[in-house]
Amino acid sequence: MATRTPVYRPTFNFMSAVLLAACLVLAATAPAEAQTVDETLLNIENRWAVAMYASSEPEKEKALTELLRDVRAFAASHSDNPEALAWHGIIARECTRAHCRTRSKKLNKEARDALLKAEALDPYALGGRIYANLGALYSQTSSVFGGFGSQVKGIGYLWRAIIIDPHGLESNYLYAELLVGENSLEEARQILLKASETPVRPSHILADRGRQQEILALLQKVENQLNTQT
Repeated sequence: MATRTPVYRPTFNFMSAVLLAACLVLAATAPAEAQTVDETLLNIENRWAVAMYASSEPEKEKALTELLRDVRAFAASHSDNPEALAWHGIIARECTRAHCRTRSKKLNKEARDALLKAEALDPYALGGRIYANLGALYSQTSSVFGGFGSQVKGIGYLWRAIIIDPHGLESNYLYAELLVGENSLEEARQILLKASETPVRPSHILADRGRQQEILALLQKVENQLNTQT
């Protein structure tokens, strides 16, 4: 069988990312009372993107911990806003993965409860990211010792996310990540190839480019594993 050619894509300019991250950090420090709800939501996303894609590992933990504190307060004061609740859940889930200084079981439940509340208000908020993060949460959480993890539920939620937004970077990446964990490498490869062609949204540059780099890194890993099997 012919050997697959590894897929390569150019990475985005590092200095551009650093400059953009600096601008986002400045925006994130603007007084909360001067912002509308939509501006605060965009600010939360920008801070999340900086923490995820423009921070070292020690900085990432600190930034996510501080962001979780702030988004908790914001979601509590806007409990009728599905996007505020969704971001609470997304950031709590990321805090679990980044080992923020809270017990992971407690954070998992906090993330689940916030995402389920957001789903009850508007499952289409954030273009399928509620379902994508619920899917990742259920599939990555243990089911032992009182855990609520469920691979079946996880796959179901991720499929709903992809139905809502077939080309969504987050939903496709998280589903491919699940497939890699199950050794369904060819299916993961096809999903990652599709996601790698998704254009960056102009108002979400750092978040989308950061996710694209994760997609390309996982795609390369999958290509390498497939090549060793042929």
